[in-house]
Amino acid sequence: MISLFSKFDARARLILAILMSAVVVFSVSPSSSNGAPSKNDADEAVSKDKEDSESSDDGDWFDAESVSGASEIEFRVDADVRFIRNERQTKYSSSTVFHGDLAFDFVGDNGEIVVYSFRAQKFVLIDPIRRMRSVIDEAELDRFVDRIKTILHEKKDGFTTFMINPSFTVSQKEDEFFFQSKWIDYRAKTIPFGDEQIADVYFRFVEAMGKLNVYMNPGSLTPLARIEANRKFMEESRFPEKITTEIYPKGKTIFTKTYQIENESTLSRRLSERDRSRIARAVQFFEQFQYVSFKTYFEKSASR
Repeated sequence: MISLFSKFDARARLILAILMSAVVVFSVSPSSSNGAPSKNDADEAVSKDKEDSESSDDGDWFDAESVSGASEIEFRVDADVRFIRNERQTKYSSSTVFHGDLAFDFVGDNGEIVVYSFRAQKFVLIDPIRRMRSVIDEAELDRFVDRIKTILHEKKDGFTTFMINPSFTVSQKEDEFFFQSKWIDYRAKTIPFGDEQIADVYFRFVEAMGKLNVYMNPGSLTPLARIEANRKFMEESRFPEKITTEIYPKGKTIFTKTYQIENESTLSRRLSERDRSRIARAVQFFEQFQYVSFKTYFEKSASR
C-alpha cells in the first residue's frame, strides 16, 4: 500500500490515488470530460464532512504497550508500482507492515506514515516533516464516499456510471484472473494466501485505504471497481502478486488512449528487525508530535 498524501505535489497525489497497490482508484484532473466530480464539488464534500465530525485524539488504541511483543498476525507487503501514460512512466515503492490489530503503511524513510487500527476502525496520519499527527474514523470516510456517489449520480457518461456500479466479465486460467469491461481491465497473477486470517486482514485494510485515498484526493472517483475485483481474490483466498490495469476513460475502442498500471507485490510472512524498528519509530512519533484536527492536517497537506 502507499501512504502518499503530503509527500508529493497536487498532480502527483491525484496520480497516486490510482497507484494503490491493492485498491486502484481512477483519478482525473478537473478539466477532464469523463464525468469525474470537479475539484470544487469534491472539496465541498470534503469540507462538509470535516465540519460534521472530527475524530478525537484518543490514543489508547495506539501506544507503545498496544504494539509491543509478538502477535499472531505478522506479515509485510512490499509493492512496486508503475504508472504508464503516453510512454512516460512514474514509479513508486511502498511497504505495509501488519502487526496484530494495526497496519503501518510506509513510503521511504521520511514520508508520511499511515496507521490503521482494525479494532478502532480508525486511521492515524503521522507527518515526520511537519511533526504533526491526526486521526480520522473510517465511518467518516464511508459518509464521504456516499456523498461522492451522490455527486456522480448526476453525471450521465458511461465511465462514471460504471465506477458507481462496476461489473466485470471474469475468467480464470490457472493462477491468472481476468476482469474485463468496456472501461477497465485487470489481469492478475496470484498465489494462495495459505492463511484465511491473513487474507481477511489484508483485504479489510486495502478497502479502508482505498477510501482514505479518495478522501485525501479531491477529484478522484470511487474505489468500487477495484473493490469488486478484490472480492473475487478474497473468495478464492488468493494474493495478487502482479496486477496489470488498463483504463479506458472514453471506452474501449480501436483507437482509444489508455492508462496502464503495473503493480508487483511481495508477501513476507515474517517481520524483520527493520520492520519492528519502523513500528517503534511510528509509535514514538505519535507520542511526541502535536495533534491537530484532521481539517487542519488536510489543509496543510493540500497547501504543500
